[in-house]
Formats: sequence, C-alpha cells, structure tokens
Amino acid sequence: MTPASGIVAPPASRLRLAPGDAERGVMNGGWWPRSRDTTAELTELLTALTVPPGVSARVTIDFNDWDDIPLRVTALGREVRVGWLAHLDHMVALTCGRAAPMLLLVIPPGASPASAEDALARCAAEIGDTMPQEILASCGIPARMP
Repeated sequence: MTPASGIVAPPASRLRLAPGDAERGVMNGGWWPRSRDTTAELTELLTALTVPPGVSARVTIDFNDWDDIPLRVTALGREVRVGWLAHLDHMVALTCGRAAPMLLLVIPPGASPASAEDALARCAAEIGDTMPQEILASCGIPARMP
C-alpha cells in the first residue's frame, strides 16, 4: 500500500505485503488466516496492519470465505465496519480514509504451510494482472476448502 495511507505492516508469517510504493497489479499482498472465525481473524489483521488513529477504516470481505460475519469488529480500541460481497475472489479490501483500498489475497486457513508460504510469496512479488484464483491454483490450493 502506498505511504499516503499510513498503513504499515510488521513482518508476520501469515501476512505478506508487496514492498515499496510502486503501482501494483491486482493485489497488495496476501494473508493466511488461521480460521474462518471472522471476528478473531479480522481483529488480528487490523491490529497487525496498524491503521492510523483518526482515520476511518472499512473492511470488505468475500462472503464465501467466512463464517458468521459481524457488522463491525474492534481492533486497537476502535470499531471498524465490515462489509461483504458474494464474489470478491478470495480477497479482503481494507479502505482507510480516501486512500485506495489495500487488496489482500485470502489464503484458505486449511492450506498446507508449504503451499500457503508459496502463495504469500507470490502475492508479495506479483505485479501485473495475475488473479487470486490463478495464484491459489498455481500453489496447489483449492479455492474452497472443507
């Protein structure tokens, strides 16, 4: 994500962001949540991304990737609205203020560690128009896991 957004992600094995502020392709990185528990996972993601204070934030998720979707989650003492779309192609979009949304590929929680690591690396390195489903498939990860 560009520096204008003010979002900085610390290094984490389950979150990988593309380096620098160059124009990206479809995604800004990838995220491998531990479960389909929307509240717990989004809270952890928002805490890791450290959304700047005083900036309104909203998260939009792929309805099919999650269980029991709340209207809001609380992270770092602030409420963040949660929206959903039925076909967001395994992505989560984080919008802060007027900055362009940060788009992260959501790697299914049941993916093997080796496959998930491959997908995270591709998400952080990929520029151009590679689609989320293509990254998952190229890493041997089914888009929908039981």
